[in-house]
Amino acid sequence: MPGGSASYPLAVQSVALLALLATPISALGLSVPVGHLWALASLCGLNFLALIFIPVRRLPRWAQLIFLASQCLGAVIVQTLAPAPLLSYVYLSIVLQAIVLFPLWLWIPLAVVVYAVWSGLLAIATSNFLVWLQGNLALAFPATCAIIAAIVYARQQRRGEQAQLMLQQVQQRYDSLATGLRELQQRVMLEERRRLAQTIIGEMQSTLSRTEQSVAAAMAQAQTNLTRLQSTVAQTRASAALAVERMRGAVAALRRGELEEAGHPAAALVVTLSSGDEAVITSRSSMVLTWVLPSVFVPLAIGLTALQRDFVIDQLGPLLLWSALLLLAYVVTQIARNPLLLQAGLVGQAVVVVVMTVISNTLPLLLGLLLVLWQLSMRLPMRQIILYLAGIPAAATLLILRLSEVRLSFDALLVGVVAMVAVGGPLLLARRQLDRRKQAELRLALLSAEIEQQTSEVRALAVAAERSRLAREVHDDLGSRLMLITLQLQLAEELAGEDGGAALDQLACSREQLREAWRSVLAVADAELPLASGDLSPALSGLVDQCDGVGLALEGDLDGLPAPMAATIYRSVQEGLTNARKHAQATRVEVSVVALCGYVTVTVTNDAAPGALPGPPEGDRPSSFGLIGLRERAEALSGGIEVGPLPDGGWRLRVVLPAEGV
Repeated sequence: MPGGSASYPLAVQSVALLALLATPISALGLSVPVGHLWALASLCGLNFLALIFIPVRRLPRWAQLIFLASQCLGAVIVQTLAPAPLLSYVYLSIVLQAIVLFPLWLWIPLAVVVYAVWSGLLAIATSNFLVWLQGNLALAFPATCAIIAAIVYARQQRRGEQAQLMLQQVQQRYDSLATGLRELQQRVMLEERRRLAQTIIGEMQSTLSRTEQSVAAAMAQAQTNLTRLQSTVAQTRASAALAVERMRGAVAALRRGELEEAGHPAAALVVTLSSGDEAVITSRSSMVLTWVLPSVFVPLAIGLTALQRDFVIDQLGPLLLWSALLLLAYVVTQIARNPLLLQAGLVGQAVVVVVMTVISNTLPLLLGLLLVLWQLSMRLPMRQIILYLAGIPAAATLLILRLSEVRLSFDALLVGVVAMVAVGGPLLLARRQLDRRKQAELRLALLSAEIEQQTSEVRALAVAAERSRLAREVHDDLGSRLMLITLQLQLAEELAGEDGGAALDQLACSREQLREAWRSVLAVADAELPLASGDLSPALSGLVDQCDGVGLALEGDLDGLPAPMAATIYRSVQEGLTNARKHAQATRVEVSVVALCGYVTVTVTNDAAPGALPGPPEGDRPSSFGLIGLRERAEALSGGIEVGPLPDGGWRLRVVLPAEGV
């Protein structure tokens, strides 16, 4: 459409341009000076160009009012120079533009002003009340139909534009979804981290706090009463065992997803979808129009007939009878749902209008065919509409020429064409807008559903990833420390009866480990890596020094590895040592970390008895949670793990990670 989205909608622009184009043509048969005709053509041409190129809908309201007022002024000048028959439709096009541009409270007063200008100039030009009244009555029915059609079209146009705007917004959101998924994932992970910190981490911190209090109480007891030290250490050990069980239960809950889900409703647009059988006009409006349009036409037809010079009273009876038949046929056709009855009713109405025109010898009554056009445009498929538009006017014209003394003129044909375009054009385009809006709303619903689905999937994956991370960190770090604390407390309990000082030293070590565990829990809640790049070798040495009978062999450049890989290596050694202490009756554990030929290989072997250690992760066995987390760590770095018994006895855990530059 010329002018793009800033100009008028196609229906209104077409009616206005057609009226401006037909006005100079209809004035050619008038006996007016040539200069007036040129002025008329120039004014219509300027208005024609303004309608095409001025971005009316982008202008402020005051500028729009000035634009319509300038059109009305041009029509006044044209009406003064050469009162062409089509000028009334130029005024009507101004009203149709106002319907599109302005709200109801503004365009109705403007329409009244435009009518007053046109009607007042018509009264001055004719100086005859009957002629003036005939002109008003002849315009009243097509103007009513055109205004209602324009209102219907403007309503569908606005709703269609809203649907298209929403579709564009959702399409942009969908296009940017890929780039926003990572941000959404990070946000969801942070939300889940805060939630888990309030549940799992909070419970673990509470348990650790109680255990540390027990250790502190045992140490205080050891300084005052060594005889009760053994029983106090036993209670402390029970508290540590409870902490271990709480830790294992938390890991199992995280792995199995048994935590209560927090509400994460995906952001979804509220889309109001139309029902599949939605009509261009609502049922209530259609019922009103069923009575309004024929009720307007029939009195106008009787009034126009009564104003004819050759009117005789005998014409009134048949005219009233055929008017009643027209009303009956119109109402029945509106109710009919059978396609054959509908088409028969339309043809019957066209015949009744032609008969009324013949009886009254009043050519404007032929505009009653706009009733038929209205129903054609609203209820029939496009192919049938084209067939009827080609057949009914031609058949009506032939019948009028053969049966009536009324003569059809070129001006009358132009008036009929413009009236048909002014009524049928907006209605047909309103149907098209309805179909496009339904398609846009369907696409909008599909895009919204897809966005919601993808958002929900990302949320679920982010929550699962955060739970897996927390389960790995809790099991690998906190589990290892709690197991060491349990062993130290066990040793303290054994020493309590023999050497109180040695037992007190073990309690002090346990207390230091509890403080490390506390810091570990805080680091897990904040998603901190246990060590940074360059700290791997000292960290491994410190980890091995905490255990007896463990040998460590390091080969290659380990301090230059990325932090995630260094953390995985550290956790692998930690998991191997934890399993050896917890399950095996091993007397010797060997740890080897080799970084050569583009790979880092971590190997932890021990001389455990067959069946003492857990095998590869299978199902949901609680004993395999550490190996599950270790496998997840390795796979995240494109590596893998092997775990199982050795042919010559003992047990081996091997983790292989690809690493560039080693």
